[in-house]
Amino acid sequence: MVTPRFALITLSALAYFVGIGMLLPTLPRYVESELQGGELAVGLVAGVFGVSAGLVRPWLGRLGDVYGRRILLVGGSLLSGLAILMYPLWASIPFLIGLRIVSGLGEAGTFIGAAVSTQDLAPDHRRGEAASYFSLAVYVGVGLGPFLGELIDKRSGFTAVATVTAGLLFVSSILGFAVPNATGIEPRQSKRKGFLHPASVAPGLLLALSLIGFIGYTTFLALYLDRLGGGEDTGSAGPVFILYSVIVIAFRLFLADLPDRLGPRRSGILAFLFISAGLGMVAVWGTLVGVYVGTAILACGMAFNYPALFLLVMAKSEASERGFAIASFGFFFDAAGALGPLVLGLVIFVTGQERAAFGAGALAALVGLYGLLRLTAGQTYTEPAA
Repeated sequence: MVTPRFALITLSALAYFVGIGMLLPTLPRYVESELQGGELAVGLVAGVFGVSAGLVRPWLGRLGDVYGRRILLVGGSLLSGLAILMYPLWASIPFLIGLRIVSGLGEAGTFIGAAVSTQDLAPDHRRGEAASYFSLAVYVGVGLGPFLGELIDKRSGFTAVATVTAGLLFVSSILGFAVPNATGIEPRQSKRKGFLHPASVAPGLLLALSLIGFIGYTTFLALYLDRLGGGEDTGSAGPVFILYSVIVIAFRLFLADLPDRLGPRRSGILAFLFISAGLGMVAVWGTLVGVYVGTAILACGMAFNYPALFLLVMAKSEASERGFAIASFGFFFDAAGALGPLVLGLVIFVTGQERAAFGAGALAALVGLYGLLRLTAGQTYTEPAA
């Protein structure tokens, strides 16, 4: 399964998400310090990215089923890179929001093109493993990107961060030509009506519940650490994201086939429990040590939530509609990306405490756990024939 083509596609995604990861701690600080925005402005700037990506993602999935995945990955990375390159050109929150909308459109294409093309290359019985390997790119980006972003920001400012991010996205676009033009699946227009593929709706809602707290956590962690005090090192989010990424990478590399072996129910239960416990730990233990311990627990859950829920989607969707199904599933990733910063930003605005927002994320994961138990009760999931 892990062929040179598979590796190049994953490297393309890696370059993209390292670049996007560089913005996680630096963009909120840019909005707060240079644009004079508060928590709601930070949440809005972060959230519109997910809104724009979510609105076009299912349509792009259908497009990829007919015309192939390459145009999505190459074009999406290029569009996002051009938009991000312009982030610091005009110090205005409305201007930045408009560019975030454009870069969200590009993100939708990039993610669909990479995620679906790796599934095209995977055998049926290794879907979860393929998803684990591909998602390494996402989590390495989340871990390495913030560290690099903070390093560049402290030395050269946010303009340099945006420039380097755009360069990485252009590299992603070039590597995206590794995606084959032909999918090996007979292309056809989906006969299904509606905005979302039905196989994605229930698992997607569970994905959103598992991610709302995490995405809010990544959005507000840097600001939370700044308020903990204790010096420059205490206020750095980069090492925290590195710890998170190392744990997820270890699980995804050495236990990549675990979701396939455990099945979506058992691996999903583990994911939700660890996510809730990790966010709850950060909320309750308001110290730097609490942040690191909670992040480590959170990482154990995030290592399995996407592959486990992804298997639920694959089990109920046909190969000829794979792009539509995966894109519809990704819509809920974007929904969480939009709602997480906005909702948790509102919680912080009302309570004045980032810790309250992390607690709300822990509660959302518990609701997701209940939903998973109800959805999978008495059911078995197998990959349908192509």
